[in-house]
Amino acid sequence: MRSPETCGVSGIFRPVRGPTSGRRAGVSRRVGVRAFVSACLLLLALASIAFAQGSEDDVGYDILRRRGPDPIDQINAALHRWSKVFFVVGAVLLGIVTLKIVNPLEVYHGTNEKLLKRAVRGVDELIKRIEKEAETTTSETEEEEPPTEAGILAGMAEITEFDQAEEVPAYVLTVNDRMLDSIRVTLKRLRRFQESHAERYRGYMFSVLKGIKTITEQCEHSEAPSSLAVDVKGYFRDEPRYRAWTKLLRRIGHKGDYEEFVDSFMLFMRDVKEGRPLATPEKAAASVEKTTVIVGPQAPEIPHVLNEETLPEIQQAGAKEAADLVSLVRTGRPSSRDHAWQFEFVRRQQQLHLRDESKKMLIVFLSCERKALPRITKTRMLPCRTWPHVVYMLGVKSGPVLLQRVEDRMLTIQEIIILQKAFLQTFAKKGSLAHIYGLGEEAELMMNLHVPQIRRETLVLLRRCHETEPNRFDRATQELNEEETPQHDEVTKFIRHYIHDRHDPPEMA
Repeated sequence: MRSPETCGVSGIFRPVRGPTSGRRAGVSRRVGVRAFVSACLLLLALASIAFAQGSEDDVGYDILRRRGPDPIDQINAALHRWSKVFFVVGAVLLGIVTLKIVNPLEVYHGTNEKLLKRAVRGVDELIKRIEKEAETTTSETEEEEPPTEAGILAGMAEITEFDQAEEVPAYVLTVNDRMLDSIRVTLKRLRRFQESHAERYRGYMFSVLKGIKTITEQCEHSEAPSSLAVDVKGYFRDEPRYRAWTKLLRRIGHKGDYEEFVDSFMLFMRDVKEGRPLATPEKAAASVEKTTVIVGPQAPEIPHVLNEETLPEIQQAGAKEAADLVSLVRTGRPSSRDHAWQFEFVRRQQQLHLRDESKKMLIVFLSCERKALPRITKTRMLPCRTWPHVVYMLGVKSGPVLLQRVEDRMLTIQEIIILQKAFLQTFAKKGSLAHIYGLGEEAELMMNLHVPQIRRETLVLLRRCHETEPNRFDRATQELNEEETPQHDEVTKFIRHYIHDRHDPPEMA
C-alpha cells in the first residue's frame, strides 16, 4: 500500500514538502515579483524622461533659430580664425619636444666618436700601450721627491746621460712592419677629424715615428744594434711603402700640422732609402757646440798581442763590456764603445799577419764577458733580446757579415758557443724568458716578435758552421754541454737533433 502522504492523484511520486520548505518557496516567489515590478517602473521612468527631453530639445532649437545665429557656426568660425595660430604654436612645441628627445648634437658627437674609433681601430693595441706608458710615467713623476744635497752628483750624472741619448718609450720597440703600415693608414684617416681626441691620437702616432727616427739615428751614430722590431732600412727601401708615406706626409705638411717634424722625417726616409749616412741627433750636436767639454781620461788602447801584460786588460774589458751590453739591452739606448773591443778584434782578422793574435784575444774577451754576465743578470741565459743584440755581441754589424765569417771559417769556439746558447734558449718557457724580456703585455709582444727570429737566424748559421767546421763545432758543443747540462747531456741531444740530424724546430705559439 502506498502512503497517502507520498502519493499524488496521478500516481506519480512527489517529494513531501514540510512547512519550512513551503515558506521558503513563497518568500523567493515574492522577491522575484517585486524585482520584476521595480525593473518595469524604472524603464517607464527612463522612457518618460527621454521623451520629455527630446521635446525640450526641439523647443530649444526652435527658439535658437528664431532668436539669432547658430552657436556651432560661431565656434567653427572662431576655430577657423585661430586655427593657424594653434597650428604654429603646436608645431613649435612639438619641435621643442622632438629636439629634447632626439638631441641631434649628441647624435652627431656619438656618430663622430664611432667614426673616430673606427679610424684608429688598426692601432688600438698600440694606443692602449701608449696610454698605459703615459699613466705610468705620470705616476712616477708625481711620486718623485726633490733631490737632497747628498744626491746632487747622482742627479747630474742622470742629466748627462739623458743629454747624450734621448729616452725612447718601450712601446716604440714593439712596432713592426705591419703596425707601421697601420700607423700610416690611421694618420690618413685622421686628416678629416679635428676633435681633441683626434689630435691626441695624431700626436701618439707622431711620437712613435719620432722614437723610430731617434733610435735609428743613435744606433747608426754609435754603431750599436737596433732594438726596433721593424727593419727601418728594409721598410723604407720598399718602393710602394716609401711613396705612400711620402704622399701622406706631404699632405699633412701642407696643412701646417707638425710641419717641422714632417720635413725632418721625410729627409730621414730619403736618407734611409738611398743608403746615405743619417744625421747625428740634434740634441747631441747642440750640446757639443754650446757646452764646454771636459776631456776625461782616454780609453786604453786595444792591445795587439796577447801576453802576461795585456791579458788583465783584455779580461777587464770583457767584464766591463758585459755590463755595457746589459745596459744596452735593458734601456734600448746605445752604450759606450770604450769596452766593445770585439769589433776591433773581428776587424783585425781581415789582415793575415794580425789574424791569429786577434782570434786569441777575442776568445779571452768573449769568455770573460760570458762569465761576467750571470753575475749581472742573475741568470745563466744570455741577455740578448733581439737578433741584432746577438750580432753586436759577436762584433759584427749585420747577419750577412756573420754568415760570411762562417763561410770563411773564421768563427772561434766562443763565438759558436754564443750562437748555440742563443739558439737553445729560444726553447725556454715564457716564465724563464721573463728574466730577459720582463713581464707584461709589451714583454710578451717582444718575445713573440724576436724569439722566432733569433731561432731562425741562429739555426741557419749553426747548420752551416757544422758543415764548414765540424771539429770546432763539436768542441764548442762539448764545452757548452759541460757548462750547462753535464749530467744529462741535454745540450748535446738538442744540437744533434736540430743541427746534425736537421730536424725542423716546432712552430712557436
